[in-house]
Amino acid sequence: MTDIVLTPVAGLTRGTPTEISTNRIAELPAVRRYIEAIDFTALKHRLVQKRDILGSEWSPARAVHAERCYKNWLYLRRRHESEMLPGPVDIEHFWHGHILDTRAYFEHCDRIFGYYLHHFPYFGGRGRLDRSELAAAWRRTQARYHAEFGEHLHDFRE
Repeated sequence: MTDIVLTPVAGLTRGTPTEISTNRIAELPAVRRYIEAIDFTALKHRLVQKRDILGSEWSPARAVHAERCYKNWLYLRRRHESEMLPGPVDIEHFWHGHILDTRAYFEHCDRIFGYYLHHFPYFGGRGRLDRSELAAAWRRTQARYHAEFGEHLHDFRE
């Protein structure tokens, strides 16, 4: 793992750090290529395993769908990093698995974002206003996803 050197970046908001690692990939096309090259084979394998061995009993098709959506979502998070862009349940679950691979997650965040992308699992659950903000953020996610990828974001349907 490379050493992390932080540099200030102006204009980042909503909990985004103002100091960014110099390991951050600068150009969005290069970010996209980096994300596409991430190998999630082990995570997908884990997701399709039985629950008694810490799997989630997903179908292989669901794991592949979630990987594609998660990679797209990571790119959106970088492209629109000052915005709250929550994902659907499958992305959340895939993200949790990625986070648990702590070394890989840290390295990927360092390259994609230049900082550790924290997960706040309580968004939408802290009262009526919070639920309303989550709904608005979800609509924004859908609009951004559709504009970027030409489809709406959704959980896999068996």
